[in-house]
Amino acid sequence: MAGSLSPFSLARLDIPRLRGAGRLALGLAVLPLGTAAAQGLSDRLELHGALNAAYGRAREVPIYGIPTAGTSDYRVFTVQARYEMSPNDQIVAQVFNRRLGTSPMASAISDVTMQWAFWQHRMGDLTVKAGRNPLPRGLVNEVRYIGTVLPFFRPAQEISGEAFDAIDGAVVSYRHALPFGIELEQHGFVGGSENRAIANTTTGQEVRVARTENMFGTQTYFDLPVLNIRLGAYGARYNFNQPTQRGYRTNVVFSGEASVNRLKVRTEQGRYTGVGPMNDNRNGYVEATVKLHERLSVAGQRAYLTRMLYFKDPALNRLYPESRSNGASMIVGLTHNTVLKVENHWRRGWAFDTPYSVIQSQTATSVTLSPPKHYGYSLVSIAATF
Repeated sequence: MAGSLSPFSLARLDIPRLRGAGRLALGLAVLPLGTAAAQGLSDRLELHGALNAAYGRAREVPIYGIPTAGTSDYRVFTVQARYEMSPNDQIVAQVFNRRLGTSPMASAISDVTMQWAFWQHRMGDLTVKAGRNPLPRGLVNEVRYIGTVLPFFRPAQEISGEAFDAIDGAVVSYRHALPFGIELEQHGFVGGSENRAIANTTTGQEVRVARTENMFGTQTYFDLPVLNIRLGAYGARYNFNQPTQRGYRTNVVFSGEASVNRLKVRTEQGRYTGVGPMNDNRNGYVEATVKLHERLSVAGQRAYLTRMLYFKDPALNRLYPESRSNGASMIVGLTHNTVLKVENHWRRGWAFDTPYSVIQSQTATSVTLSPPKHYGYSLVSIAATF
């Protein structure tokens, strides 16, 4: 896969022996001066960075900020570091610049954002983080912007969305060896985060940013000694606070990946439920990457998002397939830390960057949906790390 072509070998900020995406944690240091004179600044400070830049063009309708005329204003640039206060204590943070083309979401994201800023303390197999922390959620959440370790420009939006890349609060992590070569990795977290989404209104599209306070949950992983299998289960509950109403949400994500020889397969399946307003979304993806040559891989992806439509008459409530997506990519390793990706995505549904109405007509006893659109987009991107 792409990660094997150009590993983003950053300092491990999580618990010891963390493998895969967990090894790829990022940060930017804020250092206290005048301490630990025995070691110089260069011995305690590590700097790293990553660029993920693309040219994209959409077909039929704009999608994810990619217009039908094409755009090169599409990138993420990340700068990170870690300052070691002691062998067991670090201060870590991460800043990044993100451009989203013509997406309405661009208005909700600053040009430069402090994504992470936390203190970390390690006690054997136990690690504690406090501040603005990476959120342990699924298999690739902590590296969602690092193109060199992903087979596509980004993870499947159907399950990652524009939410939950960090949590303001605390994360406690623990790792323990179980019998039969199985390893347990357990995370617990508490705090708050943000959820950003694009909503269709009678006047067009608007970005809605909701604060998710009083959030708590866990992420559990099991690493098995066969086929490099990694299984995960995530669960969280939080208050969902919007300017006009308040409610709560529950989110679960089940993950799994395995690899054998040149093939790696990954899947994640999730669901959101809650009230304020009523909510029931099911999402997920399946992804496979085949390494054809030392510097050449190909990947395929199938993703979906299904939502529940709610009406005053509960008998009319129904699930509808908001989006169905198929993607294919080619990943070329240019150097040990730079990759070129060419990808195409074919989509069907109602999720794109122009206003639309899912409901075509409604009576007292029936609902008719508007015809779904067939559309897609292509990306050519360069990803590099240092």
